Amino acid sequence: MPSWVHFFLLLLIQSAWSWLPQDNTTDDFQTINLAAILPVTNTKYPWAWPRVGPALHMAIRKVNSDPWLLPGMKLRLIYNNSENHEGYCSESMAPLAAVDLKMSCDPWAFIGPGCVYSSSPVARFTSHWDVPMVTAGAPAIGFSIHTAVTNTGPTHIKLGEFGLKIQEMFGWHRQVMLLYDDNKDTNDDRKCYFTVEGLYTQLQKHNITSHDYSLEGEIDYKRVVKTICENGRVVYLCCTLDVFRKLMIQFWKEGVKLENFVFFFADLFAEDLGGGRPIKPWFKGDQDDNVAKLAFRSVKLLTYTEPQNPEYPQFVKTLKSEAKQMSNFTIEDSLFNLIAAGFYDGVMMYSQALNETLSQQMAGSGPVKRPSGNVVTQRMWNKTFPGVMGMVEMDASGDRETDFALWDMTDVESGEFQIVCVYNSSIKQLVLQNGLNFQWPSGNPPPDVPVCGFKNDNPACLTRTVTMHQMVAIVICFVFIIIVTITIFIYREIT
Repeated sequence: MPSWVHFFLLLLIQSAWSWLPQDNTTDDFQTINLAAILPVTNTKYPWAWPRVGPALHMAIRKVNSDPWLLPGMKLRLIYNNSENHEGYCSESMAPLAAVDLKMSCDPWAFIGPGCVYSSSPVARFTSHWDVPMVTAGAPAIGFSIHTAVTNTGPTHIKLGEFGLKIQEMFGWHRQVMLLYDDNKDTNDDRKCYFTVEGLYTQLQKHNITSHDYSLEGEIDYKRVVKTICENGRVVYLCCTLDVFRKLMIQFWKEGVKLENFVFFFADLFAEDLGGGRPIKPWFKGDQDDNVAKLAFRSVKLLTYTEPQNPEYPQFVKTLKSEAKQMSNFTIEDSLFNLIAAGFYDGVMMYSQALNETLSQQMAGSGPVKRPSGNVVTQRMWNKTFPGVMGMVEMDASGDRETDFALWDMTDVESGEFQIVCVYNSSIKQLVLQNGLNFQWPSGNPPPDVPVCGFKNDNPACLTRTVTMHQMVAIVICFVFIIIVTITIFIYREIT
C-alpha cells in the first residue's frame, strides 16, 4: 500500500479519535461532585463506609471510564461522617455534614445516608435544595414523602407487600399480631419498629386488623404469651433471636397448642442464621434445645434473598478485594453485601439519568449547567435497567422492587430450615422452590381468627355450648331433685 495512503488513514484515525469523548479522567473535563454521608467507623451498619465505600469507587471508575456516559465530565466522590462521637448514626451530625458538603463542594447529588434517623433531615434538606439523594439505606416507609429520595436498596414498604402476599396465599384476611422490640435509646435506629411499620401499613391498606405489641425493658414472657393468645394466631415478630427463642419455649411450657399458631420471624439480613449449614435457629446447645425444636415447628423465617444473576458473585469478589485494599476491612459472605450492590447500582442509575437529562438541554459555551434535581430524580423512578444484582426495577415512588425468601422447617426430625418459597418482586408472586412445600404441625395452615373467637366469646359457639354457670345450675337442680325424691320415698316408707 502506498505511503500516502498510510498517512491519510493515520490522519483520519487521529481526527476520529479527537472527536470521540475520551476516558473521563482527563483534567480538562468538568468535575461533577457526589457527596456521600455514611458511618465511617461502625461496621455493624450494612451501609458503613468500609462496606460500601469500595462499591461507590467501583461505580465512579466505571462511569469515568465510559466515553459515552457523561462525555466531557468526570465524577468525583467526596464523603463525610454521619456518626456521633460514640460511633453511632446521628440525626444531628448527618444534616450538619450535609450543609458542610453543600457549602464546600456544591454536589450535584448526595449518596446516603443509610440510617433512618440520620437520613430524615438530609432528605428534607436535599428536597429543599432540589438535589437528588440516592441511597440503598433509609428503608423506612416515611421517605416516600420526600421528592429528592431514590432508594436502590431494600425497603420496608416492599417487606409489607411481601407480607401481604403471604396473607393472600394462606387465606388470612382478618387479623394479625405484630411484635417488635423497641429500644428508644438515642443511639438506636429502632430497626424493628420501622421493620414492622412496613407490614402494618400494607396490611392496614387492605383492611387487615393489626394488633401491635412492643417488647421493652425486662420482658414478662408469660404476659406476652397471654397477649398473643388473646389477639392473634398469625404473628409477625422482629426482635433478637434469643428473645424469640425464649418466647417460643414459654409457649411450649404453658401447654399452648402451637399448631393453632404461626410465627413469622423477620431476620432480613439473616444475621441470626449464621453462615453455616444446616440452618437451625432454635439450636443453642442447652437443656432447652429439644423443647425449642418442637416449638419452632410453628415458625417461618423472613429474609432477603441472595441474587442469582452471574454478575453478583463477581461483584462481591471485587468488593472484598477493594475493601481490603482501601480500609483493611474483611467483608464476609452475607446479605449485607446487598446494600453495597444497591449503592453501586444507585450511582450507575444516577449517572444514566443525568446523562439523559443533559442530552435534552441546549448546549452552550462554558461549563455544563446543572439540571433540575427533580428532573434527574424523576428519570430514575418507574424505570428498569441492568444492575449487579440483576434487573433494577424502580417503582413510581422511587423504591426498588425487592425479592424475599420464606424459610420453613423442612425436616422435623433434624429441625433444619430451608428456603421453601421466594417472593419474586418482578411478577409479584410467591414461588415455591423445587420439591419443597410448607410444613404445618396440624397438616393445614391455622385460621387467622379462631372459630369461637380469641376469647371463646363467639355467640354462635355460645348457643351450642354450656357455660360454667349453666353447668352449676343443672347440677344443683339434679341434686335437688334427687334429694326431694329420696325424701318422699323415706316419708312414704315411714308412714
